[in-house]
Amino acid sequence: MQAICFDFDGTLVDSEVFHAQNWSDYLADHEVDMSSEVFLRDYAGVTWIKVAQDLKSRFFLKPDIEEILEQMVAITHDALMKGTIPAKVGVDEMLREFHGNLPLAVVTGAPRDYVEGILQRHGWLELFDHVFCGEDVENNKPEPDIYELACKTLGYCSSRVIAIEDSLTGLQSASSAGLKVVLVNDIQNDWRITPDYHFSTIQDARPVVAGLLNPEQN
Repeated sequence: MQAICFDFDGTLVDSEVFHAQNWSDYLADHEVDMSSEVFLRDYAGVTWIKVAQDLKSRFFLKPDIEEILEQMVAITHDALMKGTIPAKVGVDEMLREFHGNLPLAVVTGAPRDYVEGILQRHGWLELFDHVFCGEDVENNKPEPDIYELACKTLGYCSSRVIAIEDSLTGLQSASSAGLKVVLVNDIQNDWRITPDYHFSTIQDARPVVAGLLNPEQN
């Protein structure tokens, strides 16, 4: 394997609950009762524009899609000013182990300013050769476009690139693009698409990923 692509939310940073609570608070302001737990169940890994479209249709929200997204960006910015989103356990060690040995990329549907800002706060931005974000493609995850762009830019056949993901949306995107997918999620259920590898934590995945990069270790 010649490169690694990391998803961002839920894979590098423990942000899923953070975003779920922000969306829950936003909905409460519009007289919609949805707990962060229910939001996670229904929308984990789903891009913001698709979340906004579904919520508007589902609950007849008055703001248009663009307004909802602008308001959520502002809410997220305000929440981040109170403290950064914590890293997933084991991520820092993994990134520093692999940095310099092969190209590393972030492949996410999230907005660039948000992603690069948090990467900078954790001291990771310089560890990545590329950051691919939702605005870079016409069709976001679960479509394969962003992973196809990443492989084309990296200059490697998709079958020689590892994708590390945590959600069904990301799994669908990376699998459709032909990457070898390492799913990191402690939920054991029917993922509809079978990943190449499935681990509960980054720490569990790390030695196997290292072995894929150095087959003679297997």
